[in-house]
Amino acid sequence: MAAVSGTTIRWGIVGTGVAARMFAEDLRLLPDAAVVAICSRDQMRAAEFGWRFGAKHAHASVPELAQNNDVDVVYIATPHIRHRADCLACFAGGKPVLCEKPFTLNAHEAKEVIAGARSHQLFCMEAMWMRFQPLIIRVRSLVQSGMIGQVRLLQADLGYRTPFDPNGRFFNPALGGGALLDRGVYPLSLAFFLLGQSEAANSGASVGPTGVDEQMAALLTYSAGGLAVLTASLRSRQRNEALIIGTQGQVRIHEPFFAPRRVTVTTFADPPASTASDRSALVGWLSQVKRHPAVRRVYDRIARPALGLLRRESSQLEHYASGHGYQYEAAEVMRCLRAGERESPLQTLGDTLVLLEVMDALRRSWGVTYPGEPG
Repeated sequence: MAAVSGTTIRWGIVGTGVAARMFAEDLRLLPDAAVVAICSRDQMRAAEFGWRFGAKHAHASVPELAQNNDVDVVYIATPHIRHRADCLACFAGGKPVLCEKPFTLNAHEAKEVIAGARSHQLFCMEAMWMRFQPLIIRVRSLVQSGMIGQVRLLQADLGYRTPFDPNGRFFNPALGGGALLDRGVYPLSLAFFLLGQSEAANSGASVGPTGVDEQMAALLTYSAGGLAVLTASLRSRQRNEALIIGTQGQVRIHEPFFAPRRVTVTTFADPPASTASDRSALVGWLSQVKRHPAVRRVYDRIARPALGLLRRESSQLEHYASGHGYQYEAAEVMRCLRAGERESPLQTLGDTLVLLEVMDALRRSWGVTYPGEPG
């Protein structure tokens, strides 16, 4: 793929929903980016969206947009049941693609899209915007540096209460509904990003009346002994945080962990060396304390927290910036296009495919399939 040489990267956007709007708003934060074309099945809606963001072109079909010579790259923000077809249409028109998550319904479709991108020698990336957030990049660096020791446990959850609509995209299997594809993809992607590919994955799900997973939990195990406990829900609000626990410290990614503004890093000092007799005396003293409720109350409220502070050191990482956070993935796409790269090292097509294969296996274990998929 030849590098894009223009001073301004010209974007086409497929879709006019919430994600498309936020992405277009964040492109305004990049001085070398411009929205030039919008595509929607309702051309009037495309024209209205385009007028809002200064786009010159409004298209009623993806193939039409893909033939537009004013477009350098396409951001696809349609429902994920359309991602495969929309990506392939863009490749046929010679356009690189940034495609919203989940990349496709399943790994089989992802393989088709990846093959299409590679056969046309075009850039392609899943829009997992979480991986490009500045604080997520810093957390990964901290984990890889060994600052918190060997990672033993990662916990992450993502859930918001969603009104039940059997025909809506969250609950309708024909639209690829379910907690896993819409929300579970985030904690799973975080685990893969920070810890790498797991050795095994076990899971469970609450399957609702429409046949999709309304709540899911996964347990990933790693050869080095680490675990990742991940949950997602359509039915309830969760903490929406992530906690990485190592042998020497912890990292808490505060809500929302997929686009964080605050991270707390805590490291623990090694306990002082003591003899067996010292430890025996301490255990005996503590057992005496526990027999007296009033003393135990004072110990729990004052002495225990004080001892904890002496043994640990905490720091806050913060990142507050304009926009929703989509500008970071857009900037990475633009960097790749200018460099002539077909994939981003932070979100490779291999990463996307492996994660979809894991998600397919999880769904099969729950008996959740979509129309046209094998049971």
